[in-house]
Amino acid sequence: MHIRKTLTVLATAASLAAILPAATANAKAAANPIPKALQGTWYGSYSDGITGKNAVKYQLTKYTFKQGAAKIAGNNYQAITFYDNVDKYTNTKDSEYLFKVASKVNRNGYWKLTLIDVNNPLYFKKVNHNGKTALKMYSYLNTDGAGKKAQINYYYQNK
Repeated sequence: MHIRKTLTVLATAASLAAILPAATANAKAAANPIPKALQGTWYGSYSDGITGKNAVKYQLTKYTFKQGAAKIAGNNYQAITFYDNVDKYTNTKDSEYLFKVASKVNRNGYWKLTLIDVNNPLYFKKVNHNGKTALKMYSYLNTDGAGKKAQINYYYQNK
């Protein structure tokens, strides 16, 4: 009888040891929402270094990142919405419109949002710029022969 109890306890412990790491891995794979500090509607100018400065509007919600219509050379472009890589969107949206959010800020205080399809990270941080609350965004451009160049833009909550 004592041997049967011991075997039962060992079997239960072995089962839990096999299940718990898998549950922990799934918990870590869960998508992170966009932090509340970054959420809202932000306006500013975007420059890619080629087409000059263009008016742009960003709307960030808990699980979406919408880049507003910009005018380039007289053409209006439709707004593009990107979706957080949560189950609700992963199964229904094209991968080119999915992003993931880092689980914590980096050492410089930026939140990293990565566009999954192109593995292109964007870094966001709420700052005070020219006496106003601003959303600072930087990313890296691949420039011909010059390697990567940081591109920094500021967006404000009022036009």
